[in-house]
Amino acid sequence: MSSDDGPPGSPEASFTDIGGGTGVSGGETDDDRVDLELKRIRDRRINPENSFMVNTIIPQTFDDYTLVFGLVAGAVFFGSVLLTSSGLLFEDSITLDDTVSGTFLDPSDCIDMTGEIWFEIGVDQDQDLHVHSQNAPTSASSIMLLTLSNGSEPIVLGVGGMGDLSLTVDYDSIAEGGYDVTIEMFIWTDDSTDLSNLTVHELTSLARSSEASSDIHVSKEIAILLESRETSSLWGSTETHKKMEKFDDSPRACWTVQQLGGWGWVLMGAEWVGGRETAMLTGGSFLVPPWYMAIVSLGMSIFFLCVQYPLMHRLYHRDADDLLSSEQMRRLIGKTVASASERLHIRPDYDSMLIQDRAISVDVYLTYRTTRRTIVSPIDVKATIIKDILSEFSIFGEMRPLQIKTVCTDSRPTEVPGWHAYQFTTDSADVPMAEDYSDFFARMGRFGNLEEAFHESMARWFKKHDVADYGAAIMADEDAVFARVIYRPVIRFAYFLFKPTYEHLQRDLRQQLQSDLGGLIDGRTLVVSARNEKSTIADRAVAGRVEQGTAELAGEAMVARRGGIPGALLQNPFMGDILSSVEYVAHKNRSRIDRYGFWGLIVFVWIPFMASGVLVGAMLGLVARMRFRRVLAACFIGGTAASVTWAYTARGIIEFMERYHAEAFIPFVILLAIAFTWLKIRDNKRYRREELFRDSMAFFAGAAES
Repeated sequence: MSSDDGPPGSPEASFTDIGGGTGVSGGETDDDRVDLELKRIRDRRINPENSFMVNTIIPQTFDDYTLVFGLVAGAVFFGSVLLTSSGLLFEDSITLDDTVSGTFLDPSDCIDMTGEIWFEIGVDQDQDLHVHSQNAPTSASSIMLLTLSNGSEPIVLGVGGMGDLSLTVDYDSIAEGGYDVTIEMFIWTDDSTDLSNLTVHELTSLARSSEASSDIHVSKEIAILLESRETSSLWGSTETHKKMEKFDDSPRACWTVQQLGGWGWVLMGAEWVGGRETAMLTGGSFLVPPWYMAIVSLGMSIFFLCVQYPLMHRLYHRDADDLLSSEQMRRLIGKTVASASERLHIRPDYDSMLIQDRAISVDVYLTYRTTRRTIVSPIDVKATIIKDILSEFSIFGEMRPLQIKTVCTDSRPTEVPGWHAYQFTTDSADVPMAEDYSDFFARMGRFGNLEEAFHESMARWFKKHDVADYGAAIMADEDAVFARVIYRPVIRFAYFLFKPTYEHLQRDLRQQLQSDLGGLIDGRTLVVSARNEKSTIADRAVAGRVEQGTAELAGEAMVARRGGIPGALLQNPFMGDILSSVEYVAHKNRSRIDRYGFWGLIVFVWIPFMASGVLVGAMLGLVARMRFRRVLAACFIGGTAASVTWAYTARGIIEFMERYHAEAFIPFVILLAIAFTWLKIRDNKRYRREELFRDSMAFFAGAAES
């Protein structure tokens, strides 16, 4: 057999002979060194020995310790809120609020209402007034009356029951204007009658009756203002916003530890649903101490930042030691091509193999020759090599698009429709002339038996996998048996529902033929090729995302598949375009990001607008490839500043904007920012696509000419 007849041999041996230059690295010593480096990176990424929460519970890196700190801080924070709200820890103590009030943390002083009945009054985000009594005897009959007066007939609301009671004044239930509000509490300490079923009229009569005078009578007076404000929208229409303001000059009562704990859950729920500003406005309306609101907001920020950011960082980010150098990339691709070539029975021309390793893509140009054992088409050759390289990219965390061009330099066709002939050799001069043809006819007989057994085996194989026969043929020579099968799934919606890949079926076919043909193969090499006539999602699954070129900029770039949250984002066409465009801008502005990114990230997290929290900021820093510690520090500083700012100034800021009708500009600013962002994303997407395919086309054209 000539040198072109056999497979290229082992990947290692074949690749060692690759020359230097713009191809893959040259000397044996350098190859061994790079192979060792690649092995270390692969081991760390596949099954790292010291991976925290995988093979060990001992933190190894800074982000591991950050994760542990976040878990511990979360346990302490949520545990403290749980204990205090349940009353198990300092239930009635006001020491904490009393100590802090009157200091720079809380300039407004509070009064000790321990053992005294008082009213907790506030306006919620729906502009409804809520009144809650505090410290009423739990087993005593109670009545709460609320009277609204504005010069006309007063409006009376009431509720009866036992112990502490609550009342709500719905904004829509009364006319707009100013009201004097009187809140009264009547308590009968020696009576335990449940008064919750009485009407307002009955409650009022009972409370005012001299015969039934209460043992305890507590009252409080405040004022409220109800008004609707019209603001202009962007399209010329008007929008009406209702507003209820509460006026109460009396000092606030000191909060007990249990009350603070209960409000901790309220503030966390409000921040989770409506953002930090919603939580602060709600708490501020009920006179929750600003220092406590800041602590709750900061506690949530620390927990989510220190837990979720290390997890996102682990999934998306690669350490500097895991980033492949150009030398490592060329070596990895070369070894992958060598391994694929052995299975495909082709001979790559490593001397002419070129790799372009750039920031936004990896481009590969490969020429190859076929051998006598090559039975796959050029399309299958390219598809297999792409699949193998993308599989390696997935292991090494390489998310840059891959573009590859393969060129078969042979004139011998690799596809012969309906081939079934028995072939001895490609060179008739190698067949010795002899008078005895017994061996020839014996081999013909054996081939007939082989062909018959092959077709019987294939009939069972097609039925086994529920696929249609689109062509099955077998050839043989002195050294090898070649089997080629083309199939098509019978199942409807096969693109989505047919799960096996061509590699799975090809491997199963080889095992079945080795078993069924047995001695008919007679020690020869069995070469099998199975091709799916219909493309399925299983065969394409190795590529997480495919980017198509245009008529002017032809090409196809594929991104390696990844699991988890980063994979779901990067493989989604919409989010993938956004993130890849942002990465493109980051690469183009790396020096500016490194210079101003830290302070810019602090400002972004700090500014008092929605969607600018610590998690969004951390993701931006991650995409911009800022160092872990810098992103963590920036988000912590910005988050702390945001919590403090909102806790102490949010209510004043909102009242100022409403007073001067500045809120009318907020929708316009938001819409303008969205439009500007969309335009920038579109332009960056176009610039990136042009650079991606234009430079690749120039690279492949230059490689072909050389």
